[in-house]
Amino acid sequence: MRERRSGSSFNSLRSERKLESVFLFTTGKCNARCTMCFYAQDMEKKAADLSFEEIQKLSLSAGRFNRLWLSGGEPTLREDLPEIIEMFYKNNGIRDINFPTNGIKTDLLIDWLKRIRKNCPGSNISISISVDGFGETHDIQRGVPSFYKAAETLKKIDDNFRDDGKVIKNIATVITKYNVGEVLDFVLWVYGRFNVSTHTIEAARGTTREDGVKVVTEQSLREIQDALAPYYLLYARRIGEGMNALGRGITEFFYVGLMRAMYNIRAENIDKPTCWNMDCTAGETTLVLDYDGRFRACELRDPIGRVQDYDYDIQRIMQSQAMKAEIDAIGHGYKANCWCTHGCWIMSSIVFNPLKMMQKLMAANRETKKLNRPLDISEKVLTELEGKYRLDRDKLKALGIL
Repeated sequence: MRERRSGSSFNSLRSERKLESVFLFTTGKCNARCTMCFYAQDMEKKAADLSFEEIQKLSLSAGRFNRLWLSGGEPTLREDLPEIIEMFYKNNGIRDINFPTNGIKTDLLIDWLKRIRKNCPGSNISISISVDGFGETHDIQRGVPSFYKAAETLKKIDDNFRDDGKVIKNIATVITKYNVGEVLDFVLWVYGRFNVSTHTIEAARGTTREDGVKVVTEQSLREIQDALAPYYLLYARRIGEGMNALGRGITEFFYVGLMRAMYNIRAENIDKPTCWNMDCTAGETTLVLDYDGRFRACELRDPIGRVQDYDYDIQRIMQSQAMKAEIDAIGHGYKANCWCTHGCWIMSSIVFNPLKMMQKLMAANRETKKLNRPLDISEKVLTELEGKYRLDRDKLKALGIL
């Protein structure tokens, strides 16, 4: 029997602004060397990670909040991560866990997901595997040979959690100079070969490890997202399989609307900051905890303090003069004019702007349906792409992907 997804914290519209999302950079260690990493300079500080006991103090002081967004470094390099997640579930009642990973530590990740599902039964887990292109392209962009390992991880997640609606299987691809020419082919291939719920396309953000990897402009991103519009509808229908007609309709409206609205905001902000036409709620509804204890209102803004100086008390941090000054400086985005392309902050803000959200979702659905077209995702096309990009079909067969 298929396990149904729990009500996500994104499923409700609300105007009360309070801490809803904690972004926890679990470690400053990583087993990849991504060319587009925006956190490389922070990790190069080689500071010590917060201990379990320090994170426990933060959890005990935080009160209830909905979403725990993991980050890093590579989260699977934090050996006590399952205990940390379980602690936030017990102490803070988290309903959604966002778990990004490069997928290199396959068996460990499967074991952890099984454990988290058992010990955090009321939470949804969005497991997001980073795959940036076909074979060699992915390996160059990630700085380590890991394409087939990531593919294996995706397959094993599906094998173990195919009927578990609380494990949401995602792929994240960051567009750079290395993969921009193949991203449309890659999205088609991913949809045809993997049973994932979402495939998000990110523009590289912040200060990247390698200079010159950012190549996307507003025009080029709009061209890419217009070409991808039919996939939003396909993924929405995949997610809605097994639901009644009403459930499928609601799922499609929100999924398609959120994806298109997010991409529109990203495109508008690639070349220069452009008002989102809704408040950014950074610092009001979000808190970023760096791996070494620095804290921020937003990943893309500078740290404003250290948790050590607030006795690891999140309530004190959220009410501190430092956070109040930062919220005032941001001015919901309007004062700082720091409008960004960061999907996590777009998504974290949009639910706290309910009227604006509904307006954006309706417009986004109309746009997407106008852009819909038939897609050829036949075995012939998929096989041709594997030949074009020199994938090792024997390896793919051994992994059970073909």
